[in-house]
Amino acid sequence: MGRIRRTAAQSALIIGMAVLLGVGVNLLRPDGLPMVQAQGDAVTLPGDSEEIALKDALMLYASKRALFVDARSGFEFADGHIQDAVNIPVDDFEAVYPKLADKFQGKEAVITYCDGERCPLSTDLARLLMDRGVRNVFVLKNGWTVWNNERLPVEKGQRLESLLGVRDNPCAECAK
Repeated sequence: MGRIRRTAAQSALIIGMAVLLGVGVNLLRPDGLPMVQAQGDAVTLPGDSEEIALKDALMLYASKRALFVDARSGFEFADGHIQDAVNIPVDDFEAVYPKLADKFQGKEAVITYCDGERCPLSTDLARLLMDRGVRNVFVLKNGWTVWNNERLPVEKGQRLESLLGVRDNPCAECAK
């Protein structure tokens, strides 16, 4: 009888250690599974700035409370973008925005991004959206690079050409 108790205690100890080790590894991994659902007050939207921190953008992403808008060209978007993001290149704003306007409804925040520390496209797009009455628009500075470097969810594929009804070419010479 003592042998059975000792075996059961050892088994429980091994299972407990395995659970703790698994949770610890998950917390350390950049692509680990979320341990808890993002709470409404877990994110602080910046009131005095256009920029949003990656951690806040990630919390909004995880809770599906934000729409991510890629300001880069359709070619760059097709090469890779934040998962579930929409593409509105600044140069094509007037043609693309009306077709995507309904996607902005019901979102707590809109986060624009492009690539590079000095890329002005996301800021320009944020201003265009605010001019159209979109509220809570924020810029994730150097968004594509920081998102990608953290190995956060990304996808590939081109949606812009279906919105415009034309092929989105990566360069002017390619259109010839």
